[in-house]
Amino acid sequence: MRQKRQARLIRNLWIVGVVVAAAAATGAVAFAAELAKVNDETITDKDLRLILNNFNEGQRRSILKDPQSRRQVLNTLIDQEILVSEASKEKLDQSAEYKDALEVFKKHWLSSKMLEKNIAPKITDQAVKRYFEEHKARYSTDQVHAMHILLSDEKTAQDVLKQASAPGADFQALAEKHSKDPSAKNNRGDLGFFGRDRMVPEFTESAFAGKPGELVGPVKTAYGYHVIKVVEKKMGKPMEFSEVELRVRTELQQELTRSYVGKLRAKAKVKVDDAALEKMM
Repeated sequence: MRQKRQARLIRNLWIVGVVVAAAAATGAVAFAAELAKVNDETITDKDLRLILNNFNEGQRRSILKDPQSRRQVLNTLIDQEILVSEASKEKLDQSAEYKDALEVFKKHWLSSKMLEKNIAPKITDQAVKRYFEEHKARYSTDQVHAMHILLSDEKTAQDVLKQASAPGADFQALAEKHSKDPSAKNNRGDLGFFGRDRMVPEFTESAFAGKPGELVGPVKTAYGYHVIKVVEKKMGKPMEFSEVELRVRTELQQELTRSYVGKLRAKAKVKVDDAALEKMM
């Protein structure tokens, strides 16, 4: 079973190989032991370690300790080098598609490194535990049954909220007519019961804060503006830190990231062409 898992991990190296190769090209050359040669290209122990960077520490350690796994990784690198050489002969590295891919990689790598540099040092064990203590109400088995209508702008959301607040208004009919959520045509805005870990934080906090029968909103999220109707609540029990530690760590990271990017975005000049966005297929 363990060998099969190792094999699956190594097969996945094909996926990350090109990305790692591009990342390696940006780094300084360090002293490295030569492991193999493909035509005029040398493969070193540094290349082997670099391609394992996308795996967690336990997986890397497991692969590096096992001679057979190390050889499989090396064979993957050899095959990759042969394919890269053939691609260069066919001038694939001069294509517009290749240049577009490099540009996408560059933006992804640089943005990820900026977050790693500015966010990762703040996610300590102490910070994670403190975040849990400050947001204990969020970590429970409570559930809420809610409906929503998703709108593209605040003005429209306010108008729909007004319609939904009118006596005898049919919230689900309004959802079916106005909601930008693709699933609204089938569920008429009814999200059913959900816990505190299923929806984006802004939506979750608003839905759980409302009382049964109450309309909440407009609530702004990355998806747009939501008008929410709270239908019913089920009280659960508080969860222990050990049960949700990974989730707490993830949510702290997300919150710090939103705050950091939000401050940068506030200083940037951003203009969105909503009409062009709507026309995209």
